[in-house]
Amino acid sequence: MSSLRIFLTLFLFALVCHEADAQIQVELKLDRKLYVAHEPITGELIMVNRAGRDLVFGDSGGLSWLDFSVTDSRGALITPIANHVNERSIVLAAGQTYRHKVTINRYYPMANIGLYRVKANVTFPSINRVFTSQQQSVQITDGQPMWNQIVTVPPGYPDAGRNREYSLMTFYHGARGKSIYFRMKDSDTGMVYKTYPIGDYMTVRKPTQAIDAQNSLHILHMSGPQAYKYTVIGVHGDPIKQENLYEKGSNRPQLRSTDYGEVSVVGGITQQEKQTPYEQVEFRRLSERPPGLPTQ
Repeated sequence: MSSLRIFLTLFLFALVCHEADAQIQVELKLDRKLYVAHEPITGELIMVNRAGRDLVFGDSGGLSWLDFSVTDSRGALITPIANHVNERSIVLAAGQTYRHKVTINRYYPMANIGLYRVKANVTFPSINRVFTSQQQSVQITDGQPMWNQIVTVPPGYPDAGRNREYSLMTFYHGARGKSIYFRMKDSDTGMVYKTYPIGDYMTVRKPTQAIDAQNSLHILHMSGPQAYKYTVIGVHGDPIKQENLYEKGSNRPQLRSTDYGEVSVVGGITQQEKQTPYEQVEFRRLSERPPGLPTQ
């Protein structure tokens, strides 16, 4: 290859790199700045293609086109876990904006209390360049414990015979008020499987909880003025039912357990009943009158 051809190749490569660097915008937006330990730290990756041509983002040498730089409060880099799953390849058309939901601590351990700093790194394999978002800060703290119970996974479920610890916590979000959180961990190893909020929490009434015959957890808590949330969480740690309930006068929802391990809610009214107009509740239509009764 002549010197001129080599020069032109290098020049064109540098030009493409410069154009892509200037015209591919990468932004990381976290959903919140404050999270409970082990709670999914979520956000959105935003990429805008201003390069004037379609771009392909995919694996390069077995490495994902998207990863993150995460440092702790001392500035130490957090190493991702070994079984990291690469992002699927995408084609970003010219002028297109790509929005992608991300969970930062899915592969990066961030369970310790403290401040973390996060950047998104997007690799463009065809020109071997990495585009980095601006740094975002996130504070990890923990909730205030209020209840816990150890149960055994019943037969017929994965990990049958293993012990799980359910716990409820409250967490103050500042202007957003308080939330009630659920956490499930292995009571033998201490490994946390799930941590997430189940709803806003009003402290006028304490939450009530009960465990049924299948060791599912039932929780009833006050979520607002005269408003309640009823949640059922299975032994896998995920909600299997959630319902909004309301007081009506002195009639308010309550948890009830039987000696046979059945748990249900009694009292109160449902969301549908609350939204039903008064006339439909208090008055019946003429067509609903029993047969044989006079119409006047």
